[in-house]
Amino acid sequence: MSVGRAPGKVILLGEHAVVYGEPALAAAIDRHIQVSVEPADAADAPDAFIAIAREAGWTGGFSVRIESQIPYGNGLGSSAALGVALARAFKPGCSVEEAARLAMHLERAVHGKPSGVDPAVSAHGGVIFFLKGAVERVGGSAWLCVLQSGIERGTKTTVLGLAERRKTDPVIDRSIRSLGELARQGRSFLELGDLRGLGKAFDTAHSYLRDGLGVSCLELERAADALRAAGALGAKLTGAGGGGAAIGLARDQAHAGEIAEKTGGFAVGIGS
Repeated sequence: MSVGRAPGKVILLGEHAVVYGEPALAAAIDRHIQVSVEPADAADAPDAFIAIAREAGWTGGFSVRIESQIPYGNGLGSSAALGVALARAFKPGCSVEEAARLAMHLERAVHGKPSGVDPAVSAHGGVIFFLKGAVERVGGSAWLCVLQSGIERGTKTTVLGLAERRKTDPVIDRSIRSLGELARQGRSFLELGDLRGLGKAFDTAHSYLRDGLGVSCLELERAADALRAAGALGAKLTGAGGGGAAIGLARDQAHAGEIAEKTGGFAVGIGS
């Protein structure tokens, strides 16, 4: 038996914008998927699993067992983590770059035309600055509260819908550029330990995602408002929107725990 493991993620800043060549700031979280792979007479699995296996050099049939701590359909990178875990199970010792590349087979099957940021942060861990496929590790650390909206959503539908509206709505491109700039600023805030600045960037980014891109929803608005009311320094949706989860920035671990207790979310630390 061969085992692979990979973490989920949150997009701190830059979701959607990253699809159009702008940067994103993303962080791995301490929620994981573990995959166990064993030889079998056949490979009764999705085509993307088989593609990962074959490209990783696994030639025979196989069976797969999946154990997940990551809620599906909440913008927390469950498909990317699964792809990276599969890559590591089929090819133990593969590099982070190869694990991320192999995971793209599953990302394309699930999301259509993904940016690649999700498997990149799942494979690298920590916090990354992702721009047009290039990955830079980011220093600094923070604590967040993740609050699920209660609405599952599919990234493919949200991304494709935005792409269609972008053809006729110039506000979308302006918002995309602004979201990319916020990702650049957010990187500096995190590296400098400026949590107030980062929290303000969260709030501003959420306004662009809601008003400029139109990818929020009532449930996400309630989640973000609940996080702010519980004391978060800033809050925003994370991921594609249309459901999923919101994240609130905390002062420290204890504060994140307090926000989680008040809202029913869960606290996670990010970065070094």
